Amino acid sequence: MAREAELDSWVGHQLKELRSERRITLTALSEQTGISVAHLSRLEKGHRQPSVGSLLQIARAYGVSLSELIQERALDDHLVRATEATERSGQEGRYTVLSGPGSAIAAIRLELKAGKSTKDAKHIGEEWLHVLAGDITLRVAGKDFSLGTGDSIHFDSSQVHRVTNEGRRAATVLVASTAATMPMHHPVPLPRTRR
Repeated sequence: MAREAELDSWVGHQLKELRSERRITLTALSEQTGISVAHLSRLEKGHRQPSVGSLLQIARAYGVSLSELIQERALDDHLVRATEATERSGQEGRYTVLSGPGSAIAAIRLELKAGKSTKDAKHIGEEWLHVLAGDITLRVAGKDFSLGTGDSIHFDSSQVHRVTNEGRRAATVLVASTAATMPMHHPVPLPRTRR
């Protein structure tokens, strides 16, 4: 538990630093991401475990990859060794970032706890899911897809979507998303330096 609190604090520091670099308010970031000011504040203070969806939205707003947003150190090229992958516990379960900094896609292994769902998400881009173990239900634009071990699905992530594990055991899902690297209509730029 102490390690998780330490990681939440570290991610919170990263989030606050990015916002400071871009000289924007929590209100402006909230407008860009659709995440409440109160929730963003708690994330920055390390008082809340961020969900994968929230991190993807924030990464998009800043125009950085998910890996750049939460990894403690830069990895060589795009090689992510099992011992170096960033692993986190979120509200819906445990997730591991498998893509390196600057990747064109965010690759995540999600271990969704029994009886849990991810929050509804909607973002520009595409998403691909592959079930490594267990059974899940993917809801996309109000339509449910039942997926079991070995099943995959590719969809337009600009439609509201959510993954649910209604089973009694954790389900492991591989997720590849272009959301983190596709800029929002007006991504938050770095401030210009005066010469």
